Amino acid sequence: MSRKKAFRMTFVTFCIAIVSWFFGLAAGKVVVDSWDLEDCWIVEIETFRQVQEDPSEKMSEDDGWKSLRFDVLATFLTGDMEGRSGKVTVEQLEGSYLKMVPGRKYILMADRFPDGVVQYSVSDRFRLPWVVSFIVFSVSSVCFFAGWAGVRALIGLGLSLVVLLKGFVPAILSGFDPVFSAIVAVASVSVVTVFLVVRRPAYRPIAFLGAIGGACAAWALGASANWLWQITGLGGEGAALFASSFPGYDMRGIFLASVIIGAIGAVLDVAISVTSSMAELVDYDPAIPMPRLWLSGISVGREILGSMINTLILAYFGSSLIMTLLMVTSGIDLNFLFNDPMVAQELIQSLAGTMGLLLTVPLTATVAVWWISLRRKTR
Repeated sequence: MSRKKAFRMTFVTFCIAIVSWFFGLAAGKVVVDSWDLEDCWIVEIETFRQVQEDPSEKMSEDDGWKSLRFDVLATFLTGDMEGRSGKVTVEQLEGSYLKMVPGRKYILMADRFPDGVVQYSVSDRFRLPWVVSFIVFSVSSVCFFAGWAGVRALIGLGLSLVVLLKGFVPAILSGFDPVFSAIVAVASVSVVTVFLVVRRPAYRPIAFLGAIGGACAAWALGASANWLWQITGLGGEGAALFASSFPGYDMRGIFLASVIIGAIGAVLDVAISVTSSMAELVDYDPAIPMPRLWLSGISVGREILGSMINTLILAYFGSSLIMTLLMVTSGIDLNFLFNDPMVAQELIQSLAGTMGLLLTVPLTATVAVWWISLRRKTR
């Protein structure tokens, strides 16, 4: 890379960062101006100090969490005291409270009890401006450095989220079969992604059918393990809370739907990569023999699988890291570890996703050979 090009990229990155920062500030101002929640304010911390503990109120070791008190001087950005500073005593649980930094904005909440006592606490950092800044910076960087390919990828991501949040999730909550809803959602996401990412229209059906085949393979393995292992679907984080709060939903079906949705991203990557490589070979040599083309697709797929399987497994591991730490620190016996329902569900998702990736390669290569042979005959 030339020095001039490196300077240009650095300058553009700096400009994107500045613009993203201004977008974050604007978003934060909009939220602050429209804030109308009761007993909840956005404040800017000026100073704070811990209140010395009264020995008579000391908690014993058996009493659980100890409460700490802080005298906080803050400027109110919302509410009746907007623009004015005030001192308030907040109570936080030791070891779990948010570390306050002067000059930063936080969310102050008031809990009112029947006896008239009001207890204040700093519930969270007001981080929305920085969240918006990082999102704008990431999106802008992808569009600039990846060009139209990055733009198409972001459009595909946005449309996929719309399909899942506006179609798939409401369908489940309305009582539709979770697995059927997941298959429809996966098909919709695949159509959108393939249409936007695959440049050659003639080869889009190959990537679509390969991805759907891989997703169905993941579902087949997940359904088999679900039936043999007698998974209830209540082992995941939040599953028991959802089932108790909203009884009547098919939790096993919802779990299988999560297996299908979780596998489609990696499956689509593999299907599109194999399709693109085989399309390049056909463009280079239109008369390439079909057996040779099939072997080439399989070879490319094998190279991709090495990293994709690793990526998939590590993604599942990362999402369940806290639970893994809890299990390790609790000294759970290895004999019971793999019998734990939460571990079993994570295993099903990992194994089903892996099987989906493995079968996506031969399925895509076979569909490509069939599709290209059909096109040759119809010419």
